[in-house]
Amino acid sequence: MRGRALAIGLVSVVAAAGPSCSATGDPASGAGGAAAGGGAAGAGATGSGGLGAAGGSGWGGDAALPPPTGARLLGTVWSPHADGKAPLFPIAGALVAAFVDPPSALPTEVACDACVEIPTGIPWTTSAADGTFHLDVQPGATFWLTVQKGQFRRVRQYTAPSTTGEVAVEPELTSLPNHSDVALGDAIPRIALVYGDYDHIEDVFAKVGLGSEDGAYGHAWGTEAGHFDVFDNSGPGEPKHGEPLVNLLGNPARMAEYQVILFACSYNANFAFMNNAGTQQALRDWVWQGGKLYVSDYAMPVVEMPWHDFVWFTNPLSSGCNENAFPPTCNHGPPFDSKATIPDQPTSDWLSAMGQLSGLVVKENWNTIGELFEGVVGQDPGGATLKQKPKVWVQGPWSYPKEDLESFGQDPATWDLSEHPLTVTWPYNCGRVLYTTYHTVGGTLGGRHPGLIAQERILFHLLMELTVCPEIPVVR
Repeated sequence: MRGRALAIGLVSVVAAAGPSCSATGDPASGAGGAAAGGGAAGAGATGSGGLGAAGGSGWGGDAALPPPTGARLLGTVWSPHADGKAPLFPIAGALVAAFVDPPSALPTEVACDACVEIPTGIPWTTSAADGTFHLDVQPGATFWLTVQKGQFRRVRQYTAPSTTGEVAVEPELTSLPNHSDVALGDAIPRIALVYGDYDHIEDVFAKVGLGSEDGAYGHAWGTEAGHFDVFDNSGPGEPKHGEPLVNLLGNPARMAEYQVILFACSYNANFAFMNNAGTQQALRDWVWQGGKLYVSDYAMPVVEMPWHDFVWFTNPLSSGCNENAFPPTCNHGPPFDSKATIPDQPTSDWLSAMGQLSGLVVKENWNTIGELFEGVVGQDPGGATLKQKPKVWVQGPWSYPKEDLESFGQDPATWDLSEHPLTVTWPYNCGRVLYTTYHTVGGTLGGRHPGLIAQERILFHLLMELTVCPEIPVVR
């Protein structure tokens, strides 16, 4: 029998091809399966190794469970976190599986990823919106407990209790790692952060253990080693961090070392390198081969110039702007905060489970998206061109303060307060592109506040979603 292909992870764990994988990371229906190490099959579509009552998101929260069919593992999948500190948020839609053999190593450079294959007879499930899961395995069985979302994975050998009943799994076993350690069983993607003068994404990374905090809720420079690499895109006279950006963008072989590249907001003039056709092609090639690109706010030329078909950028305060050119007049201000909604239901459920959905406001929007259009994302198996519109993850109104509207000659009483895209993604063959109109950290000076605000949690959630295997046919 064939295994089931999951869009939760990246690498095949059996040779046989399974069904197509989805964009969301949720399998289509229950898989059944035998308990680890052999034994009787699980109890139908919602039994051990199958899916939860929600049809693909596992059991969690207050959902009633049937009696255990073996040793029932109960736990929560948690985000990466700083060593010695408690996790900050749960992970929804993560694979939890009991493999007889350790899964194959994940890619360590840009690659056209395959979906995880679940061999017949392997117990597995996916975590619910609140990160919780249950998994029934054979009592006394020893197996490789695997927790994975995209290219973040933790694998540990585990021996189940010898009796039927429930057992709590330690959070350390079900927390995703903050760095790669192949010998231990931990993997995260190779990440390059293009540092800018604004939107200090490194501050978010520090809080989830990709580096360390500096005592003032910011990133302590130098502690990123072993977690992510930094390339500098700051303005003249600003502090420099990491390597010169030309070391990355001027070297396709160097770009290929990374699976994720994040471009943080910076001054308009700092993106003059995007006026180079060779740089535009290098970015397209890297994403086509499997790279995941995260771009915020004034870094807009990084997505607009190589992929100008997908997003119509505008400046509603000044009746339009000059797109697909440099300097990009579509980078504008003043900023506004937007009462946001989440069109993607699993993401909405996840935020709701953390108490972060009601009253959600995304802060520090500087740019504005007028409309989305279809663009070329790849080819079908016959070689015909495939087109898609970007997916909207976060949307909201252009809620400029009254005094800002009046300063541009706009009437607040007639101002358009309909919802517009704020965060979007689209596939491009094996890779993905993400653009967000707002500063990820919700402020101009960085994410220097205790804990994580909602939009910073969304950053890490979408970072994992970006690394989920492709949902369209790919050209390898």
